[in-house]
Amino acid sequence: GERMRSRCTEKTDTVCAPCQDEYFSSEHNHNFCKSCTICNTRKGSMEVKKCEKTSDRICMCVAGYMPDARYALGSVCLPCPEGSYSVGGNENCQPWT
Repeated sequence: GERMRSRCTEKTDTVCAPCQDEYFSSEHNHNFCKSCTICNTRKGSMEVKKCEKTSDRICMCVAGYMPDARYALGSVCLPCPEGSYSVGGNENCQPWT
C-alpha cells in the first residue's frame, strides 16, 4: 500500500508514502503504485471488489456479456452474439442448445 518517496542514503533510511486514491501496491518493493483497474459499466462490467491500497479492483461481466480479451479481465465486456448466452462471471458466451 506504499511507494518509495526517497531512497536510503548513507545517513537516512528509505522513506515511503501511501499510494494515492485509485492506486495500489501489492508488493514490498521500490516500484511505484499501480493504477487500479476501472470497471466499464457502460460495457457490461461491474465491480465485485473495490480498489484498496494493497490490492487492485476486481471486475466481472454481467449476464449476457463476456470479457473483451484486449483489456484486464472483466473490466470491459462484449455482448454475446445472437444465438448465444452467458450467465456472467467472466465466462465466454455459449451457443444456445
